[in-house]
Amino acid sequence: MVMKKKAQAAMEFLMTYGWAILVVLVVIGALAYFGVLNPQNLLPEKCTLPMGLYCKDHRIDGANDKISFRLENGMGSGIMIRSINISGDVLTGCDTDDMTGGSYNGITGWHLANGDSGTVTITCSTAIPKFSGKTKGDIAIKYCSDTPGGGTPTERNTNCGKFIHTIEGDLLARVEE
Repeated sequence: MVMKKKAQAAMEFLMTYGWAILVVLVVIGALAYFGVLNPQNLLPEKCTLPMGLYCKDHRIDGANDKISFRLENGMGSGIMIRSINISGDVLTGCDTDDMTGGSYNGITGWHLANGDSGTVTITCSTAIPKFSGKTKGDIAIKYCSDTPGGGTPTERNTNCGKFIHTIEGDLLARVEE
């Protein structure tokens, strides 16, 4: 008789805690389903680059498939940005293979003097999907010094192509309409 009471007590204990655990799992599942537990919604927007080149502001324009950055040069000397590539979960085809919009000291690219800041806009060849929440992207910026050796403008442009550097950073931002 004593064994039956112990078995009944053990069974009641397991059933009570089993129902409690089941209720907790259902609540966690509902929160995850509705996006409350999505870590991207909890994290702040950010645009980070290594020391020397700073991302002061950013915007992902989903209506026009464009990504804009406000960059500041703190590297100690002027640079020529030759290309920018952004890739991520939903950000594909967002790059500028050659920034031929300008020239400085005989070098083609986007010139950013030491201490100056400027805005660059990149048009994505693939449409940025419309969704709520944030997306993550990897940034790769290729640059060279704005004075890569003496010589003619053609030689300086060639030297810039030989001595190109890459800076990599991260972007976490909301796609805006």
